[in-house]
Amino acid sequence: MAPPFHTHSEVSKTLGDARAGAGIATHLKIFLFSLMACLAAQLLSANRPELLMIWLPSGLGLALAWRLGPMAVLPVGGAALAWAVLTQSHSAHPPGLFVTAAILAVAGPLFGLSVLKRLLAWKPVETHLEGMLRFLAVALLLMAPLDGLLMVLASRVFNLASFLHPIETFIGWWLIDALGVLLAAPVVNSLFEPEPAPLHSNRGGPRLLRRMQYWLQAQASIDLSALLATGLVVAAAAFLLSLGQRHLAYGIQLMAMPIAVWIAIRCNARTSAFSLLICLSALLGLRSYLVSGSLDGFDKSIEMTAVALCAALAGLIIQSAITDRRQAIERLARQSRQDMSTGLLNDRGLHAELTERLGQPSRPAYGIIGLQLTNFDALNDLCGATTALQLEQSASALLQSQVNRRVAARLSAGRFAILIDADSLAQVRQVAREFYSQLSGQLFRTENGSIRLQVSVAGLLIEPRTAVNSEDCILSLGDAQAIAASVRDPQIFVEPLSQTMIDARRAYQTKIEQLREAIREHRFRVHAQPIIDPDAPAGMLSYEALIRLVDKDGSLIRPPQFLSLAVQTQMTPIMDRGMISKVFAWLGGNPEALARTYKCSINLSGLTMSDGSIATHIREQRLLHGIPAEKIVFEITESEAIRNPTAASRLVDELKAMGFGIALDDFGTGLATFEYLKRFPIDYLKIDGSFIRNLTSSTIDEEIVISTIRVAKRLNVRTIAEHVHSEEIYRRLLELGVTRIQGNHIGEAIPLEQIFSRNEATETAFVD
Repeated sequence: MAPPFHTHSEVSKTLGDARAGAGIATHLKIFLFSLMACLAAQLLSANRPELLMIWLPSGLGLALAWRLGPMAVLPVGGAALAWAVLTQSHSAHPPGLFVTAAILAVAGPLFGLSVLKRLLAWKPVETHLEGMLRFLAVALLLMAPLDGLLMVLASRVFNLASFLHPIETFIGWWLIDALGVLLAAPVVNSLFEPEPAPLHSNRGGPRLLRRMQYWLQAQASIDLSALLATGLVVAAAAFLLSLGQRHLAYGIQLMAMPIAVWIAIRCNARTSAFSLLICLSALLGLRSYLVSGSLDGFDKSIEMTAVALCAALAGLIIQSAITDRRQAIERLARQSRQDMSTGLLNDRGLHAELTERLGQPSRPAYGIIGLQLTNFDALNDLCGATTALQLEQSASALLQSQVNRRVAARLSAGRFAILIDADSLAQVRQVAREFYSQLSGQLFRTENGSIRLQVSVAGLLIEPRTAVNSEDCILSLGDAQAIAASVRDPQIFVEPLSQTMIDARRAYQTKIEQLREAIREHRFRVHAQPIIDPDAPAGMLSYEALIRLVDKDGSLIRPPQFLSLAVQTQMTPIMDRGMISKVFAWLGGNPEALARTYKCSINLSGLTMSDGSIATHIREQRLLHGIPAEKIVFEITESEAIRNPTAASRLVDELKAMGFGIALDDFGTGLATFEYLKRFPIDYLKIDGSFIRNLTSSTIDEEIVISTIRVAKRLNVRTIAEHVHSEEIYRRLLELGVTRIQGNHIGEAIPLEQIFSRNEATETAFVD
């Protein structure tokens, strides 16, 4: 019957509504329908009751009792009684057959209904397969055996079918009744379900065949291919019978099994139920007429009933399993596009909808509005997850109530977007203001304090002539939201989506893709800038290793072109790892250069400092290439160290334990106190170039440099002045006591291998 039945309350409601609505007209229809089923069974048995191969009233009664209440079995029993009366007029069976037929049509369904309801009350089914297995167990192991026992008892009491042994009577009726339940109940139950869409494609094959297939599926829920296969089996059996090959004609009907499996694989529940009933009934009728004149006709009919029962059993189980799998795939597909907490689309669903709508050749003007609950995380922490979820659901309800809404989506926690019909920028701005006024400023009070909701709203007008795709649209909306969050109250920003904005965004994305490709292909090149270091022995060099990227055409990509993008896209950890590996591998492969290296400085970004495995990577590379740890100095940026002092302190301790030197880079830019000089066990302090460039013209910068030098000396930390670009600044630094100098005045960054071929006389001149 197309189980599962999902909840016990649903069953109770269905039965209650049925009892109230099932009147005389309904019972009359049931009576006529059941009588037609009994007459069909009679025709399938070649008008010989002793060759009865299927008993449909039990299945009809069970399905109707489930859907319309227990009273629905009464007209089914009446139809069985009427059928028995009609049969009696053409047979020699005693009148007891009347009572037996009515009892079988009523007792079995009521018993099965009672068991199914108890099972459902014990545990509601969750899948179609689980519901189908319950139904099959009740039909095969309870209803059919009960009807078989009743028939054996009736045979003894009323002397029915006295030529059969009681065991043969029981087995025969068990098969006949079980097959009827398995074929009739799913058909009746599917009539109460919504009309399903065909689940197999109508493409392919002759055009006339496709049209017939579509008509049969839409009108009669029958699979044409299975019907044609059954017709071929019937024709083949008739042909073999005409040749006198009766046994081969019997055997070809075993095709019932593959036909049933074929139906189950291709069709939905309704089409499968109707197709199984019609195809297996046709094969049963064929067998009845084949054996109607033979002495062992009853045995042959029972054999075919058993084959049809196995085919129906396999078909129903396979169809239920496939339905569960299909629904699971559909559920996953729906979840991949829908946000489960609000019922709106998610970011993938919004992308798909925008792609479809923006790709239409004659699309109207749209407005897309982004809504962000700015302090959503703080509200979640203060008020709890329940309040935050209710707030998001309220925001989604507000979006869904918009009259000219096309689609709405929840992009992430506290971030929403809505696509509306809009003819002008003023209309988009009006809707944005409505959202802002209804949400912004809401007060949430808790035991821990109160918080007001902060909202920023951004909108874009997408004109019909603007060539834009979904990705451009969402990225531009993100830029607009960033602007809206930065302005003062009201935090609203609405503008037309111009082609200039799209081109700029695409150029930005192109740069990002080029950067990703260069990093992915390890197109790194190491440059080095010399550092004057008085501690370096004669003939040895100190320098800072600097990363450069190489474009596809072999040209260098300068740091200003990629460093900010790398930080924004969080690709700096990959770059730092590649840089460390590249420098260590080159030094390990050039022993002479390694011997002349006094200190080689390598920068570590803020994200790299938070990478818990970077110290392990450095250790592995050092051991792999045999690099002395005392020759390497790792530079950490002061602002990043302040932002995440715990991770920075842990990394510094690990690197110091391995013997590496540590330098605090860009000191002074993070507005930090000198407390950080005591917190981190650093070896070098690099004064930021912003204080060095104006050293000779700004007394404030000079005082900052002097104080930094004084404190560094107290802490026994060596100072390095970077970005030294003139002789005047160089001389002034020497006067202040800074002897470690780096900058273009000393030497520009050049490829690492070239720094060792520089004129040593030039280096000595600077030191002197």
